Amino acid sequence: MEKSEVIDLLKEFGLNTYEAKCYVALLESDGATAPEVAKRSGVPPQRVYDSLSSLEEKGMVQVVNRKPKLFVPLPVREALLNRLYQIKLNFEKREKFLRGLIEEIERKVPVKSSEFPTSEEVFTVEGEKAIVSTAVRLISSAKRSVKIAGIRPLFAFGCRGNLGKYLKEGVELLAVGKFDTPCKEEISRLGGRYLEKEVECTYLLIVDDSKLLFIYSGDRGIFTESRGVVTPFLSYFKELST
Repeated sequence: MEKSEVIDLLKEFGLNTYEAKCYVALLESDGATAPEVAKRSGVPPQRVYDSLSSLEEKGMVQVVNRKPKLFVPLPVREALLNRLYQIKLNFEKREKFLRGLIEEIERKVPVKSSEFPTSEEVFTVEGEKAIVSTAVRLISSAKRSVKIAGIRPLFAFGCRGNLGKYLKEGVELLAVGKFDTPCKEEISRLGGRYLEKEVECTYLLIVDDSKLLFIYSGDRGIFTESRGVVTPFLSYFKELST
């Protein structure tokens, strides 16, 4: 693998370009002084010290206190697991803070009465991000049942591997479509059932028999809680699952 590829991958863990270059240079030397890192990595000398200090804070580098200081890299797996743990802690702290803001914002924002019953509206959903966000929101809100169908439905829009994060315990899960072994294992692990069958629709999600997300063309679809719209799709799903 090219060094540039490694640097790009390290940046996925929250390192900037200079930090990633310094870490790679240290791995190649099993430890070095700041001037040596600057020479080997190509990082400007005036940016090496802050980059190495940041790597130490990120749990990826250790410092031997001598003159001059020697910077020693932790092995890749250990260093990146340390980084993952930090990212997780930072996320949890941020999540707690943001959750606290929700009630504060609700108190400060006046609630306007709607001119129409939103439960009867049909909303368009366009773009993969909007679709994934809607699917996650619906699955997270499920109290009784989640019905999923489509062409390889657990792969659609990143749902595979994420169901367990959002599906509450005790919620009935039924999936219809084509599945590989890991998908089958995931459904079974969640206490759900799957039926392998050719399905023409791209993606269909029905939650608690009352909320519908239907993708009908590429990354375009609809979301609704309208009983008049949801009911025919429930009938369609029943046909698929028998």
